[in-house]
Amino acid sequence: MLAEFSQHPELRELLLATGEARLVEHREKDSDWGDGGDGRGRNMLGLLLMDVRQQMREGLA
Repeated sequence: MLAEFSQHPELRELLLATGEARLVEHREKDSDWGDGGDGRGRNMLGLLLMDVRQQMREGLA
């Protein structure tokens, strides 16, 4: 995923534009990658995106 945002400047800018916002994949039928629709899911996609965003800020990508 890091490569995707590193290779596409428009995606990189979109992700960095989220600032410090908590990113959540709101999906009712997915409690692993999403929040399960009620906020109790693992939200792994949101966590991964926030990690990529931090790495880009630190100049690691």
